Parts: sequence; structure tokens; C-alpha cells
Amino acid sequence: MAKSLIIILFIILSILLGCGSYESDIKPDAADSIITRNDIKESLSEIEEIFPGSDYSSVIREHSDQIPDGMSVTKFRHFVIFSDMNDELTYKLIDNDIRNASDAMTNNYVNKLPDVVTPVYLFEQYDKYKEFVMDNYDIDEDDISPYGFYKISKNVIVVRYVTWKGSITHEITHRFIKADFPEAPSWFDEGFASLNEKATFRNGNLIADFSWRIIPLRRAINENTYTGLKHLMQTNDNELYGKRTSYYYGQSRYLLMYLQENGLFEKYYRNFRDNFNKDNTGIKQLEAVTGKSLKTLDAELLDYIKSFKE
Repeated sequence: MAKSLIIILFIILSILLGCGSYESDIKPDAADSIITRNDIKESLSEIEEIFPGSDYSSVIREHSDQIPDGMSVTKFRHFVIFSDMNDELTYKLIDNDIRNASDAMTNNYVNKLPDVVTPVYLFEQYDKYKEFVMDNYDIDEDDISPYGFYKISKNVIVVRYVTWKGSITHEITHRFIKADFPEAPSWFDEGFASLNEKATFRNGNLIADFSWRIIPLRRAINENTYTGLKHLMQTNDNELYGKRTSYYYGQSRYLLMYLQENGLFEKYYRNFRDNFNKDNTGIKQLEAVTGKSLKTLDAELLDYIKSFKE
């Protein structure tokens, strides 16, 4: 009897030890700790934020014939994101760039939100990005932006993602401005989008950081080709998107950054939008909000640009 009891205890102990050993065997190793594509797709579904009344299905159906194979599809607020990148990076970009730009614009600037869902295409490789653009949009190869665009007539955003560029927040900003301030002149529209492309999300807003867009301004100062704010704010689209486009983008961005640092940009945005019929250049509202003449602001902006030593 004692011997039988010992045998039974031995069997029970072996089973228990075996269970413990089995649990340790299924702990993920270095390879298993990398989230697989299927696992991340579940994460992408978890990040989805669907607004009642937004017609995501129609957008997906409309674009079904042109979506490249292998793209993930994520519904997020006012957008459907078609991503050619790995899902981990896609999740990060939605959770940061798109979320932060949406929150900043909604919390601090716009009254009217986009009333239709906008598709957003994300690419990482330039060749795939260029091929997609040329196959689906009437844009000459020489006119394709290397980083992305928001095509208003098609209501579509296409971005070739580059880590340092900030193209996603740039284009998302365009979409919100189009909904809330459709008359905004291009100098302001591009300046605002450029402001947000290199910024830190803080207290519900995007706060602009020093960026590479200062380079053409420094060049113009050194070459004595720097032109003042009146010229910028009265510039038409042909000139703005012409040979000096990088200069105008930079000057507008640093003007708005100057206003933001002085706590005046949100007020300027609203005043400019609400009084556009009386002041389609924004000059009068700029002088009213700052309490300074354009001549004084010209001098202060120049000093501001020169103050950056990086």
C-alpha cells in the first residue's frame, strides 16, 4: 500500500513539474517578441475611431480599384488611412501625427470640421509612391512633390513618409483649413501647414519648433533678395508656387511661429477667417492683432529670423 502511494505521488509530482516546464517553453523569445503582422492588424483595429454618420464604406469602395495590394485600411476620425508601411509604424503615425494634428486643429482653431471622409495614402518607398500618383492622378512626373500632397479636387491626401519631413501633419492641417477657412490665401495655408509639420504636441496644441525652412530665408538675407511681408501677403498662387516657393513657405511659417510664440496666432487665425471679406490679404488683421504697423513687424520678423543660431 505504501509502495502504491509512493508511485501515485511520483506520478502527480511528474505531472506538476511537467506543467511548469511547459509554461516556460511558450514564453516568447527574441524573435517571438516582434509583433507579427496579424497581431498588429488587431492593434490597428483597436486604434480605429469611427464617427457616427461618417461614410467610410463609400470611400473604401470608391478607392478599391486603386488600392495597391497589401495595404492596411484603418478608419480614424475624418479619415481612412491606406498604408503601405508596416503596421507598427502605421499605428505610430496615426496615434501621433494624425491624432495630434486633428486634436490641435479641432481644439484651438477651427469651427467647422470636414464633412466628408478623406482617404490618406501612406507610402515609404519613393518608387511606389510615384507609380501610384502617376497611375491615379493627373500630375506630370516633374510636378510630383517628393513628400506628398493634398489634392483638393479629389479630396485625397497622398504622402511619402520621411521621418524628418512632417508631411503627414502638413497635409492633415491643409484638410482642416479647407473645411473651416476655404478662402484662405495660399501663403497662409502653406505657412500654417508648414508650422505644424515640425512641432511638439503640448497642452492640446502643436507648438512649432525650429525647422529647416529657415534655410531659404537665410540665403535670401545673405544675397540681399529678402522681401517684406506685404509682398508675401499679396502674392498670387503663380508666384507663390514658382521659383521662390521655398522662400515664401519659410517666411510665412516663421511669421506664424513668431505670432504663436507671442500668444497671438490663434486670435489671428480666427480674425483673419472671420474678416476675410474685408481683408483678403490678412494685413489689416495682422496689424490689429499685434498692435503694430507692417513696417515694424517686418523689422521684428527679420530680427526674429536672425535670432536662430542653429
